[in-house]
Amino acid sequence: MMLRSHNLRQAMRYSAMTAGLVALALLAAESAFAQNKTTKPDPANTLAGKIKSVEKMGRTLVLSIETEDGETVEQLLTTRTPLVIKGDGDSGFLRRGAVVYTKAYQTKDKKLFGKEFKVYLDGSRFRGVKKGKTDEVLEVMGVITQLDKEQMAINIGRGGPGIVQLEEGYQVKIESANHALIVPGAGVVLTGRPTRGRFKATGVEVNLENPLTAEKYFAAQEKGSKRGRRRSRGSSTASKSDKKSEGDSVVNPFAEIDKKKDK
Repeated sequence: MMLRSHNLRQAMRYSAMTAGLVALALLAAESAFAQNKTTKPDPANTLAGKIKSVEKMGRTLVLSIETEDGETVEQLLTTRTPLVIKGDGDSGFLRRGAVVYTKAYQTKDKKLFGKEFKVYLDGSRFRGVKKGKTDEVLEVMGVITQLDKEQMAINIGRGGPGIVQLEEGYQVKIESANHALIVPGAGVVLTGRPTRGRFKATGVEVNLENPLTAEKYFAAQEKGSKRGRRRSRGSSTASKSDKKSEGDSVVNPFAEIDKKKDK
């Protein structure tokens, strides 16, 4: 009788531990995907405008900003300032090793189609799949492992690789925190609060006016390297993240990659 009671208590303890681990995994996945949700900032705590000039002072940038009210303010950017740079890109940013995110439409035969792809130029450790607002939509994030003109294979972590079809006329967006991408004419939104007659920014979002071309971007990355040719930071980070994956929100909905024989 004592043995049965001991086994029961042990089973209950293991069950509680398992439930806790599952909850933690789901929480981590929800937190990681939260970065892709667009939230409207409070107008009272934001300052919007356009960048007039960019001055580099060592590792610090000084942005001269013309606000929507016609005033000119300055904002210092250090390596510690929370910064996100967004813009349009071209198909050249979709390449092996890049970290990509998309909201894919799932057909009845479980095929996924993507219309817009966001490429994280600085990389990301997280990979996974999350259900969207409807059963037909899945949020997919991972590292591109294979690519052609019609589809791409994405490593989503423990669920294995999967395929997303490229819809005709698909769009590419980029996201980065690279100071070198900030140029005059770009839109900017400062998040923070007014303090002693000045606006103290706790976050900066820059929206590029002109699209980026992958050819020029990666050429500049290679030119700026003192150690010769090497992959950009985004690809390098993605390669490291490939060694370690985090929990997925749902079971892998992808079909296995069709291995095409070389003709």
